[in-house]
Amino acid sequence: GLALQARMLDRGALSVAGQLLGLAQRMLDLSVDYVAQRKQFGKPIGSFQAVKHHLADVARHIEHAKPVLYRAAHALARNDRNAAIWVSQARLAANEASWIAARKGIQVHGAMGYTWEVDLQMFMKRAWALDAYWGDRGFHKTRVSGYLFADTTGLGPGHTFEE
Repeated sequence: GLALQARMLDRGALSVAGQLLGLAQRMLDLSVDYVAQRKQFGKPIGSFQAVKHHLADVARHIEHAKPVLYRAAHALARNDRNAAIWVSQARLAANEASWIAARKGIQVHGAMGYTWEVDLQMFMKRAWALDAYWGDRGFHKTRVSGYLFADTTGLGPGHTFEE
């Protein structure tokens, strides 16, 4: 019973991580489209360096979360003994990417991002709601930190590539 429940939790958390990553990408796409169209001082606001930095930060978080998510999916498919840790790590990385995408998206959209006139608010609200599904951030941070600080965890260069 508990093993089945643990597998369900990991699969649910992994699916939420995938959704969060997709939401982050969609919010980035909407923001990029918006800053290309919105003009200020006769130029698209996307040409301003500060706006570029915000969107580049979102892209960096998304690109960081992708391989973490792929590793977790691979570990679950192979029934890896550390699959739960990799799932929690993927969940945390995808969650961070979606929150950054929402925050930076609102920043580049201005108050328009909260209104019904712009689709950003739909994806933002969905990301916020998914934050608590299949374990909140505290739960997943506890799982990862428990692994990292365990006496039996082999960390460092000597343990990186051993099976």
